[in-house]
Amino acid sequence: MQASARSNWIVSGAAGALALLIYWLTLAPTITWRNDGADSGDLVTAAFTLGIPHPSGYPLYTLLAAAFARLPFDEPARGVNLFSALCAAGAIILFYVAISRILVSAGNQDSDARRIAASVALTVAFMPLFWAQAILAEVYALNALLVAALLAIQSSPEFLQGPVAKGNSEEPSGTRWDLNFCAAIFGLGVAHHLSIVLLAPSALLLLRDLPRTRSDLLRALIFFLAPLLLYLYLPLRALADPPINWGDPRTLENFGWTISAAPYRPYLFNFALGDLGARVASIARALFAQFNVWGIALGLWGIAQMWTRARRQLIAFALGFILIAAYSIVYVTRDSLVYLIPAFMLFAGWIAFGLADVARRISSAWMRAALIGVLLLMPGYNLIANFAAHDLSRDRQAFDYARAIFAHAPNDALILADGDAHLFALQYYRYVIAPGARVDVVSAELLQYDWYYGKIAKTMALGAPESEYGARLAQIVETNLNAGRAVYTTAHGGWFAGYKIQPEGEMFRIVERRR
Repeated sequence: MQASARSNWIVSGAAGALALLIYWLTLAPTITWRNDGADSGDLVTAAFTLGIPHPSGYPLYTLLAAAFARLPFDEPARGVNLFSALCAAGAIILFYVAISRILVSAGNQDSDARRIAASVALTVAFMPLFWAQAILAEVYALNALLVAALLAIQSSPEFLQGPVAKGNSEEPSGTRWDLNFCAAIFGLGVAHHLSIVLLAPSALLLLRDLPRTRSDLLRALIFFLAPLLLYLYLPLRALADPPINWGDPRTLENFGWTISAAPYRPYLFNFALGDLGARVASIARALFAQFNVWGIALGLWGIAQMWTRARRQLIAFALGFILIAAYSIVYVTRDSLVYLIPAFMLFAGWIAFGLADVARRISSAWMRAALIGVLLLMPGYNLIANFAAHDLSRDRQAFDYARAIFAHAPNDALILADGDAHLFALQYYRYVIAPGARVDVVSAELLQYDWYYGKIAKTMALGAPESEYGARLAQIVETNLNAGRAVYTTAHGGWFAGYKIQPEGEMFRIVERRR
């Protein structure tokens, strides 16, 4: 291994180790509601029980997280949270590799490229959005790892310069495998989080000058399709009827409903045209929150430098940034900003080019010392400014809520959970912490779907099926009240307004229908 390559891996490993240390110190000890983490209860429970989490089912994540859920920690959730931290740290290592390679290919000195890449990678590691997802059970850290792997592969000399650009008619030895690895990473990405397809146009642009025969393309297609076989986990596991079984994808119709994330399609373009400016402004505010004024200025300057030194990479980065930002704008959910993490990683690449141009323009010793200070300041500021807000090491709110519910609920009680936060916390406690508890947790919201209602109707022997949501809910409540069960809800009002309800601890007990 050449000295420069060895130094690159040493520096990248050090950056990843530092990021992992900070993530470990601030890691959530259990499931959490912070950082838009309500889904953590669902993901951990599905991993621990080898079930199927909310659409698109996340088969790659579930199978990998299942191993971490079985580590000898005090709670399975801590192991899955650690999985996120390892993915995020791995993403930082690969992102460093990508940035340093691109800078060197653009004519920057190895030493400057290493320093700048380390600074920018750690700035990303401690930017609020990225850090928030690195310390809890969520799917975005693994997605960031796959994105960083794509960037690292696409920053290889063959991708950056290509034999066509170099006038070399012979195929470089690494080209074919770079193409295959790129295809495989995309396949794994699609088997994990469908948003990675937004980077496909950028990858195709960088692939344009690679030599490729029909057999090369066929082989790459196989590498892409092979990871998609992971989706077979969903129908195969659904046959066992695990406690977490979103969509029950044992039929073709239910399988399509799950992997296409059908219940979330209404969130697309779910805003008035007059709100478009506000949504664009929210992305601008998020960008400033990650990089501050100096980072934005360096990024804009870096765009100008890439236009003259690495135009194809600039266009690829810009295409990816625009597509991801556009998706975040039109997909209106509580956590839509989290989808911007790959876009902000691309913006950090522009910051690196801005810093590289500054490094080329200075020669005096004191100015280079000042530059090193700036390189330390960027990640250092993010680390210090965001530490308190992202320290989840003592956050047990979601767990304590579920524990209080189960401490109060009598044996054979039925709990109708309203909302993801309450439902997923209660499911985690019921199926992971207290698997022997004789308490049923039912989602009031999911009763609108036939696959879920059918499962509940079969379990509770509800009798004649109902087609209307309110009738389904009433059928469950009255069937269980008539059987002498204690029936609770985590919310009052709405559909429960027709019943007499009395507060009991964190819940509301349904007494009888109002006359």
